[in-house]
Amino acid sequence: MMNNKHVFDTRLISAAVASLFCIAVPAIAQEDSKPSGIPVGPMVAYPEVDVTFKSNDNIYSQPASGTRKSANITVLAPKIKLEAKDGPHTYDVGYRVEHGSYSGVSSANYTDQAVSANANWVFSGRAGLKLGAEYLQGHDDQGAVPGAATHANSDKYHQTSFNALGGYGAEGAQGRFEIEAGLINKRYDNFKLTNTGLPDNTKRDRDDAKLGATFYWRIMPKTQLLFQAVQTRYDYKPASFAGWTTLDSTERKYNFGVTWEAAAKTTGIFKIGHTKKDFSDSSLRDFSGSGWEGQVKWSPLTYSNFDFTTGKNPGESTIGNASLDKRYGVNWNHAWNSRLSSVASYNRTDTDYQGNAGVAQTDKINVYGLKLNYQWMRTIKVGAGYERTDKSSTSATSAYKRDIWSIFLNAAI
Repeated sequence: MMNNKHVFDTRLISAAVASLFCIAVPAIAQEDSKPSGIPVGPMVAYPEVDVTFKSNDNIYSQPASGTRKSANITVLAPKIKLEAKDGPHTYDVGYRVEHGSYSGVSSANYTDQAVSANANWVFSGRAGLKLGAEYLQGHDDQGAVPGAATHANSDKYHQTSFNALGGYGAEGAQGRFEIEAGLINKRYDNFKLTNTGLPDNTKRDRDDAKLGATFYWRIMPKTQLLFQAVQTRYDYKPASFAGWTTLDSTERKYNFGVTWEAAAKTTGIFKIGHTKKDFSDSSLRDFSGSGWEGQVKWSPLTYSNFDFTTGKNPGESTIGNASLDKRYGVNWNHAWNSRLSSVASYNRTDTDYQGNAGVAQTDKINVYGLKLNYQWMRTIKVGAGYERTDKSSTSATSAYKRDIWSIFLNAAI
């Protein structure tokens, strides 16, 4: 049963949601809410801050038979981006930090931060190159990682990533070619050992290396066919340990698809193909099968649109050898007037954790959400939201339900 404090806060948030519909909004023209920034020499600084108050009735993602814990959470997230332009070229560096404070559960508190840099060079009307890098100090919420123990504090890690995208071919040309590459290095900082002193199988450090190429062929003014090949190498550290099998693997995807813009009020991309995942350890069961990815935006009205997403891809997991994920989602974005807008969403994920002899576990997650946004001033936005997560699983300890109510403020200059 919820404590009185939690009930009170939930009612308070519900009242805030209702009050948004009662605000008398004058009939004025839509204001430009894009931040103007602050000039700093040859650069422009864009400072921003988010303040969110949440009420979470199951912070450890526990099943009904488990020990459920509720908490009120305050999240403070300031960030800043410095942007510079040199003719057609653009550069930016950014820093963001997020601190979460749990009422009555200080062990769940966290502070994440990240530094990023990006460069976008346009060499000519045909050739361009984008480079990006990020260093992240992050965490896994207690109970967020399947199969992981709930420790005294959140599991912390640091991650370094690099990405590159090069393209050749004019925007309106018959053919266009892109090459992408990326590296991700992830290392856990705490709780890498179990209570028995052995390495924790759910805290396995990993290096990912990705290389891919996509060819676009224009068949109509705003419609292109695409042909894509992508390889990703997953390298676990340590690769093996007594009682473990190495999960190192090479994943290859070959896709065919189509991308279109503003055709019959829709824009989108859809690709389907074959995915093959080969493990370095010959005793593990490889994966080979169909896969797809799709994103479609449908705008029946100028002030209302729907975003549809879907995908089927293998994923990394320490439950069994890997996972096979199917995703379906839809967002309805609607502007009720010049200041008030809403986002209603539904997302479903079906996950089969692959064991060496077949499926080891099956999870189904349904997430329902509703968010209201009110443009209070040109650069200040307030709002409220609700999110319901309902997870069923063949493993009784993995199933749970969770409700999160929130109110927030965003300020940008």
